[in-house]
Amino acid sequence: FKVEKSTDNHFMYNVRRNYKGNLGEWQPPTKDAKGMDFNEWVEKAHKGDTEGIDPDEPHFYLTTGVQAGRLVAANKRLKQFISSDLGVFSTTKNNFFITAVDANKGIQCRFGMKGVIAEAHYDGGRNMVAMLKGAKRYILTPPSECKKLSLIKDKQHPSYRHSVTDWSNPEEASEDGFHDAMAIDTILHEGEVLYIPSYWIHYIASLDYSIQCNSRSGSPPNQEGGDHIHKCMSGPNSEKDIKVVKRYMSRERKSF
Repeated sequence: FKVEKSTDNHFMYNVRRNYKGNLGEWQPPTKDAKGMDFNEWVEKAHKGDTEGIDPDEPHFYLTTGVQAGRLVAANKRLKQFISSDLGVFSTTKNNFFITAVDANKGIQCRFGMKGVIAEAHYDGGRNMVAMLKGAKRYILTPPSECKKLSLIKDKQHPSYRHSVTDWSNPEEASEDGFHDAMAIDTILHEGEVLYIPSYWIHYIASLDYSIQCNSRSGSPPNQEGGDHIHKCMSGPNSEKDIKVVKRYMSRERKSF
């Protein structure tokens, strides 16, 4: 497993590589919390539930998973507890949850502290999300709203396809035009599964200590939704987008 640390409660996925594009200097908004074991992380997570935690305090996000090639729960040689416990995601045959086994990306599990925010982004694969413990809030917007969400368009950028608008800040979101975007707002509770269609932009907030596992399995027939994303993400980021990216970095680039 891996534990990431953020100086506040915002986490944006990023690929560790140098970036020299037109969106300005970029530094990873999170870093690996090397040396933190599971027991230490759990203690911090439970403390967040019992004592509360300020959004501007450091937060920690634990991730683990199983690669697609090690998924089959019935194979004792490859067996891992994640595959064993999530048999519907670990399958050799298409089922209701995994509709394209050949395109399965494996199982990813995320352990969230209270208040942890996963910045809005979209994925190309059909996504099934199972809540194993706790609850998370999901805000989902259809691909047609892409242009209103300040997504990073540069494919070479470490956080390509992620939104740099702070959805938790109504004033900032309104300034960026986000307030006009259509969205679905729901809370996923323990024992429930949420389907996120391909290309739907989703923003996630942990409401308490939570465990969530998901698996993606290929794009939809006829690439439904892909046309909106292609139009939205074609071409460079506008001057407004560049300004928003730099604002995001100025907020995130605190001392670790």
